[in-house]
Amino acid sequence: MNSKTWLTVFGVVAVVVIGSSVFYAYSSYGAYKTAMDGWDTKVGTIQTLERKEPYPNKENSEAVKASLEEYEASVKTLFDTLNTFQRPLNRDLANTEFQQRVKKRVEEFRQFARTGALEIDSTTDFQLGFDSYATTLPLPELVPVLDYELEAIDHLLRKLVDTGAESLSAFQRDPIPGESGNAGKYESGVIHKYPVRFRFKGSFDTLQQFVNTLANDKQFFYILRVLKVRNEATDGALKLGTDGSPAFERFENPTTKELASAETIAMWREGGASELDVIAKAKEAGFVKADQDARVLMGQEKVSVFVVVDITRFLGPDEVVKPEPKTEAKKGGKR
Repeated sequence: MNSKTWLTVFGVVAVVVIGSSVFYAYSSYGAYKTAMDGWDTKVGTIQTLERKEPYPNKENSEAVKASLEEYEASVKTLFDTLNTFQRPLNRDLANTEFQQRVKKRVEEFRQFARTGALEIDSTTDFQLGFDSYATTLPLPELVPVLDYELEAIDHLLRKLVDTGAESLSAFQRDPIPGESGNAGKYESGVIHKYPVRFRFKGSFDTLQQFVNTLANDKQFFYILRVLKVRNEATDGALKLGTDGSPAFERFENPTTKELASAETIAMWREGGASELDVIAKAKEAGFVKADQDARVLMGQEKVSVFVVVDITRFLGPDEVVKPEPKTEAKKGGKR
């Protein structure tokens, strides 16, 4: 390769390298300029904020304070209204006194139930749901709530007697948080619920009155959470014919209460027997006519009812635990 060719190649390569360097330098300077402008803007913003007063002015501070006082007054008014429908906790009651109170309440309710013709299942040791405290003492810190629950249960079951219930076959009280069998916490920090579940038997009128009583009680808050009703009469009521007479005849043995079957009645009617002949044949077989109008049967059946009732108490402002304020983690910092 001669000297002219080599110089030409070198010149071309040098031009390309220098041009690339100039383009890279220009691009880098543009990015540098943009970064510096952004930095100057942020520095200016910080300096502006540093010169400002970091606390709210007196007018805003007083407005916030007045709003907070108004809110606290509204909460107090609401609780005072709710407190007229629920009894305050007895915080001076000792656990030994509570145990004696349970025994007294059980005896008094049993007597009240006998007077009101409510039969309590004799196969269980009925203690108003406080069976464990017949032999042991509750924790002192649980006594105020347990005493409140005792009063609410006694009041609830007395209303059941007043509505005409015939029998109480089962009663159970769920343990509250802190008692044996419940190591959890209340679902809400403002409203506490103490569930009880029981089964009773009575008429439809008894059930209706009992539900209305719960809804309108002025001493405790009751929430009817579960209601299961079973009709003890499995046969439907008799239908009436177009002339107003029973559509189905009924013959009953007065001694055994056995009902004559449809086949037996059809046999008595064979040969075109008259109504008097059928009655005579039935009498010979030990049956008497016992037709019943559907208008007599309707609504007379007994029902077995299972309910779950939440005894509800609204906590006072001094009982509510205020949540700790949440702090926002700074960007890039550890939580």
